[in-house]
Amino acid sequence: MRQLVHYYSNYKTFQKWTEEHHIKDSSKLLIEINFPDSDQQKLQKLLNKMHNNFPDSIIVGMQSFTSMSNHQISDFKNDPIISIMEFQSSRLTCEVLDIGINYVKGQAPILDLTKIGKHLQPDTKALEILSSYNQSSTSSYINEIGTYFGHLKIFGGGATHNQQNRHQFVFHNNIIYPKAVILIFMHGDNLNVELFQAFDWKPISKKKRITEVEGNSIITIDNIEALNIYKKYFPNIEDDPSVSIQVPLYITKNNIPSTAHILDIDFKKQSLKVAQELEVGDVVQLSIGNYNAMMNRVEEIHEFLTKTPAQALWIASCISYEYGFRIPILHYISTIKSNDHIFGYSTAQEYFNTENQLNTYHNHTFIMATITESISDYIELTKYTNENIGPFEIANKNLYSIMHKTASELNQLTENLENMVEQRTKELNNLNKDLQVKIKNAVRKEKSQNAIMNQQSRLASMGEILENIAHQWRQPLNHVSWIMNDTLIKAQLGRGDEIDIAQLAKNVNSSIQFLSETVDDFRRFVDKSSDLAQTFNVKKAIEATISLIHETLVKSDIGIKLDCPDDIKYKGFENDFKHILMNLINNARDAMEERKIENGRISIRVYHEKDELVIAVQDNAGGIPKPILKNIFEPYFTTKHKTKGTGLGLYMSKNMVEKVKGNIEAVSILNKKTTFIIKLPDKGAIPTPPPKLTDEEDEEKE
Repeated sequence: MRQLVHYYSNYKTFQKWTEEHHIKDSSKLLIEINFPDSDQQKLQKLLNKMHNNFPDSIIVGMQSFTSMSNHQISDFKNDPIISIMEFQSSRLTCEVLDIGINYVKGQAPILDLTKIGKHLQPDTKALEILSSYNQSSTSSYINEIGTYFGHLKIFGGGATHNQQNRHQFVFHNNIIYPKAVILIFMHGDNLNVELFQAFDWKPISKKKRITEVEGNSIITIDNIEALNIYKKYFPNIEDDPSVSIQVPLYITKNNIPSTAHILDIDFKKQSLKVAQELEVGDVVQLSIGNYNAMMNRVEEIHEFLTKTPAQALWIASCISYEYGFRIPILHYISTIKSNDHIFGYSTAQEYFNTENQLNTYHNHTFIMATITESISDYIELTKYTNENIGPFEIANKNLYSIMHKTASELNQLTENLENMVEQRTKELNNLNKDLQVKIKNAVRKEKSQNAIMNQQSRLASMGEILENIAHQWRQPLNHVSWIMNDTLIKAQLGRGDEIDIAQLAKNVNSSIQFLSETVDDFRRFVDKSSDLAQTFNVKKAIEATISLIHETLVKSDIGIKLDCPDDIKYKGFENDFKHILMNLINNARDAMEERKIENGRISIRVYHEKDELVIAVQDNAGGIPKPILKNIFEPYFTTKHKTKGTGLGLYMSKNMVEKVKGNIEAVSILNKKTTFIIKLPDKGAIPTPPPKLTDEEDEEKE
């Protein structure tokens, strides 16, 4: 037998080429066409002419958006490439499974085993499969074919489309099929087919479990929208969905690794549509091509071709290789001397099976099939030397080695961190249970309904505090996620030398310590509670609050002045009101002590303005710088030493004010005074004029 490859430009030139090579119509002629264009009219004209001139030959092929020509790979050429295998003693038969007939979306077509079984003969050796049926049920359909013909050497792949046209096709003789599987059976006592397959993908992210599926769509992973597994590392995936091809999902199932081909992304549902059926509980990770392993295949493939008799070659290169790993593919074919033995497709899926193998359907692999009728003929090769691998390839191997090592270290670090977080969470849950037990015991001891309602209020308040705990834990966890993402991106960009693993671990441990301190900070608040809403005298509430800390103010030589009418009353939460004033006074006192202010003064003024009760608390502690002023109401923000504060005072005060639809703000002039203004809704109150400003305050206002 012989194989010839023609780079097609026009039919007249093709006819002349066939005449020069004495190619004549025969049932032993397999004409296979890689058609990289989406123009089906152009293809139809070519097929009609070829079918007229080669009516007894088998003419097959499929759309493939890349071409192998002259030892190069290109996705810019639209001209077909034609491979002709001329067998001597072997026979060929073909069957087209037209799935477009009676096709129901989402359902696997029924395989007519009787129809395809008639092709099975005692000397049948191999089966080539070409498919444009790239759907979720393709895997089970192809695997069923592979099981039925499990004793044969099976190879093939799925058609691919270009970016402009998303509808791929296959063809047989002069008919184009938008949804079909073509089976080419090869028979003959002297026929021999050997297969080589490479799967070189390595996981780079932490393991996650699929938690919800819908048909062939992954809805959630770890109870989070499935697309989040990509958005965490590629936030612009909506602008470049090809990321899902370059970085496929790596699956570990029954201890067998594989990858999933993502057919489409539903950005509305944030879900992933895959070309095979996955189940809840399947473990998935992001993966990237192991460039080092791929380049090591160069010598392995050369060795395979050196020792394996072959008169023809057939190649399938996964679309993911084409997107990011063309260099290894070029090296795979670099030592094949003649262009007549370089023919193949860029495939959406790959079909590969040897005797007793479980699955025929595969993703993201490289496949090479050798076909021969003579055990003494070999593909002519150029000499292989390590010198063929230049500095560019070596640099890439080193880069990917660093990246994979860094990814492994980050995955281990992440698992350790999650274990620590899980432990802290258990401790927090135990604390919750203890608190609830204490509350229930306290409720039992109370005899009056008012006491019971008060304890219920405390329980509700604790619920809010626990919600804040959960919110606060997200901040250090997000920080850790950012550290890992930044490290991964540096590795991908070739900046691995900027990664300091020791510093990275130090930063992560710092965040873990912060998580622990968070629990301690909130412990101080679990015994605080608010009263029931009731009407109280504002002046008396303020005086009661001042009396609680009067001694500390005297000790620090701080005077406090209250300007409030005797008859102002307000309906609200008196304990919250006192708590807010306590926080403001304590903050002012601490600032004065820290700055050693002499003759410290705090003034509190209360008046009605329209439908609002206004409380202004002013101090002469020297003001707050603008960069700090904008952050003072944020949780855990503090300029004090941790022994003097947790950064929760103003945050909790703001929450209490907003709970009654009020507002609190701060106005400060550096080196002078700071005024906190609280406005509480008080509809129907009689307005009272604000206290007259002193001369010094007039100057400040100006």
